[in-house]
Amino acid sequence: MTTLNLAQIKQHDPEDMLHLLSSFSTQCRRGWEIGEALKLKGYGERIPNNIVIAGMGGSGIGGDLVKAVVGSQFPCPIIVHRGYTLPAFVTSQTLFIAVSYSGNTEETLLSVEQAFSQGANILAVTSGGKLKAFTDTHNLPCVMIPDGQPPRASLGYLLMPVLSVFSRLGFASSLDFRSDLREAIALLQKLAEDFQPDVTESQPKRLAQALCGKLPVIYAPQELEAIAMRWKGQMNENGKSLAYYSVYPEMNHNEIEGWKHPSALTRQSHVIQLRDPIAPSQTQRRMDITAELIQPHTAGITQVNSAGKSLLARLLSLVAIGDWTSFYLAILYEQNPTPVGRIEELKRRLET
Repeated sequence: MTTLNLAQIKQHDPEDMLHLLSSFSTQCRRGWEIGEALKLKGYGERIPNNIVIAGMGGSGIGGDLVKAVVGSQFPCPIIVHRGYTLPAFVTSQTLFIAVSYSGNTEETLLSVEQAFSQGANILAVTSGGKLKAFTDTHNLPCVMIPDGQPPRASLGYLLMPVLSVFSRLGFASSLDFRSDLREAIALLQKLAEDFQPDVTESQPKRLAQALCGKLPVIYAPQELEAIAMRWKGQMNENGKSLAYYSVYPEMNHNEIEGWKHPSALTRQSHVIQLRDPIAPSQTQRRMDITAELIQPHTAGITQVNSAGKSLLARLLSLVAIGDWTSFYLAILYEQNPTPVGRIEELKRRLET
């Protein structure tokens, strides 16, 4: 294994994932502006019965974050759809948002075709590909975002245009995120400075060192499930590491009992607890007690707290900490964090 000095980082990061992490705040600002520029063609004249956001992997996580930010304020349910077959409740009263960074995601393409045939109002977010061609053919609104980078490193472009559109549609009077966005951008800029390789001691570096050689187990309140899922995915794709997540309070009704066997595995598992004031006090207490109960059976437990005032800023602060941690974990494993060879090989085999 290697250390986290700048020379080693440059050696193992030839495609410059470091730059993409450092520019997340800029990406969020540009993503919002792209959403503001979209012509909505009469959308928002009525509140839909439901909103379905379809996406997979790095494209799908944007939908989860949208739901985490606005779901409790919306007058209709938001459903994140991952898969091939749409439920029957997708109708002409549905706002269907298809998100595919490449525009060629198999599951999302089939879903948007079904949504169109079921009469849904469709909006797409993509950098091109077959999804853009589909919207052109059927004269559907499409948010065009910059291409040329991994979907998981394009979260600002996948999340912010949707939040911008929701703010413009006026489904809920409280959904004006401009001040929250300003706070989030400033906070992300500060975190990027604090997490740079030339900063000797930082939270992501310390956490990556604790996770190296261990199985990351991410626990979070259910209100932060999107963040826990993001952490797991980044550990997988960037860190080239297995990882696992679960949420409170559900895990207290089953999983907590599993911290006994196989003991060789539990003692090689490092638990990360994601904390934020959005969690009810009952859940916070559950997290405290659970940590005490399982601590002797783990390799360690780290509490990771959000930063910021607004919910948007706090959620994105947790995203940033996880993204940077996964990057440094890849370097410790002497891995290039950018390529996803097995995912690409799977796609090639599916095409034959």
